[in-house]
Amino acid sequence: MKFKREPVNNLFDFKIIDAIKVCFFWFATIFLSQGCTDKCHDKAIEKTAANFQLVRLEKELFQAKDVNAMYSVLQRHPKFTMGYLGVQRKEDLEIVSTQLLDFYKNKTLVDFNKETQKSFQNMDSLHVALTLFFQHIKYSFPQFFVPEVNTVVTGFHFEKDLYVSDSLIVISLDYFLGKGAKFRPPYFNYFLERYDKPYLLPMLALGVSSKFNKVNMKDETMLSNMIFYGKAIYFAQAVLPCASDSLIVMYSGQQLQEVNENVSTIWSHFIEKKLLFETNRHLIDKYVGETPKINEIGEKCPGRIGQWLGWEIVKKYMKENPAVTLPQLMADDDAQKIFRLSKYKPKK
Repeated sequence: MKFKREPVNNLFDFKIIDAIKVCFFWFATIFLSQGCTDKCHDKAIEKTAANFQLVRLEKELFQAKDVNAMYSVLQRHPKFTMGYLGVQRKEDLEIVSTQLLDFYKNKTLVDFNKETQKSFQNMDSLHVALTLFFQHIKYSFPQFFVPEVNTVVTGFHFEKDLYVSDSLIVISLDYFLGKGAKFRPPYFNYFLERYDKPYLLPMLALGVSSKFNKVNMKDETMLSNMIFYGKAIYFAQAVLPCASDSLIVMYSGQQLQEVNENVSTIWSHFIEKKLLFETNRHLIDKYVGETPKINEIGEKCPGRIGQWLGWEIVKKYMKENPAVTLPQLMADDDAQKIFRLSKYKPKK
């Protein structure tokens, strides 16, 4: 999904050199939700092996003194070089090493990295939170390969807040500095709210969910899109049981309260406008995509309401069908069946 942007305090005006082509994707107490207790998860999950390596790659990138040193950094981290940077050929690696050396010597970026390092000075809490996060996934999906995790600082230049592949996760720390940061990601203000530490793992969970979230590509209805996102959010909630609902769905506490209180109005709008089986991409994006609000429902109705409604349907489906496991849910690409068996119909 692509997001609209508006000008904010950008670090650089120049564009990344063609050789560096990248693909856009898509916390103990401080990274999860406050009040995380033993009640959040089964004790058996803590015994699940989920070892991984957390590499502070930004330190190596900033510390490279010359082209040879930068070349060595990229050689030592082939998953990052080939996956994140998209560099496959040796001759390109030499070019990219020169370009990255200049990039990471830029004074503005160096100063911004100092601010980032102060905010993420101690990574112990992130390591603990990631371990528990991976343990939850591994517990439900034993075949899951726990990837290596790299952290970087890019000044938003590669347009990647999070990169997720089967073998590597890259976290751009500077995206998650929060409101007090000198520079913010180049997105609209309503979208910026989630770029803070507490949202890091929920956003990562949504990214990882795509590995398991099966979808029928022939079903292009609004309902199919809603169920797809509903399953993704349900997955995130399952593997981050300590996180609050507002963090998982990325609504403010007030927004979440208001949509819960007005669910019958929201549902009536979808039914009266016959939106569930709508295939018009523009309409689907309006209700499911990233928008500040949906005036057609109400001036306070937040964007992504179709995702939230899909989550409600999926939760009801799982409640009505307790024998269905999380892996079975994620592997089910029949959105209409899930909706039918959910018996979803909010009370007025």
